[in-house]
Amino acid sequence: MFRYLGLLFFVNASLVFAGHHEPTEHPSEMHIMNAWVKEPLPGVDATAAYLFIHNHGELADRLIGVSTSIAKLSEIHEMSHDDGVMKMRRLDSGILIAPDQKVQLESGGLHIMLFNLNKSIMAGEAYVLTLEFERSGQLDVPVIVKKLADSQSHDHHHH
Repeated sequence: MFRYLGLLFFVNASLVFAGHHEPTEHPSEMHIMNAWVKEPLPGVDATAAYLFIHNHGELADRLIGVSTSIAKLSEIHEMSHDDGVMKMRRLDSGILIAPDQKVQLESGGLHIMLFNLNKSIMAGEAYVLTLEFERSGQLDVPVIVKKLADSQSHDHHHH
C-alpha cells in the first residue's frame, strides 16, 4: 500500500513539475494532471484513459492525437446522450482548449480510448501516453493503471 502511495505521489509530483520547466525552444503551456488508465476487464483488449488539461497559454490549442506503447490504436472520444441512449463517438477534430481553459477527460464524457492492447495491464502499473497538440506538439505524460473503484475516491481538486 505504501509503495503504491509513494508511486502515486511520485507520478503526481512528476506531473506537477513537468509543466514547470526551464524555457526550451517550444515550451508547452498545456499542463496535464491526474492522468490514469482504467484497468481493463478480464479478456477485454480495450480500455480508457482520463486526465485533466489546463491551457496556461495565451493562445488556444487543440489535442489532436494520442499514442502509447500499450495499445495499437488510441483515439479521442466523447460520450453523449441521444434520445436517452449513451453513445460514444470518435472526435476526429480533437478537443479545442481555449486560453486558461480547464478540460476534464473523465468517464461518461470526453476521454481517450485505447484499443488492441499489446499486453495485459494491471492496477498499480505505470506507462506513458503521448499527447499531440496542434501548437504545443507532443507531450509525454506518465499514467498509472487503476481499478475503476479506486478512481472513484480520487481527489479531483487541482491546485
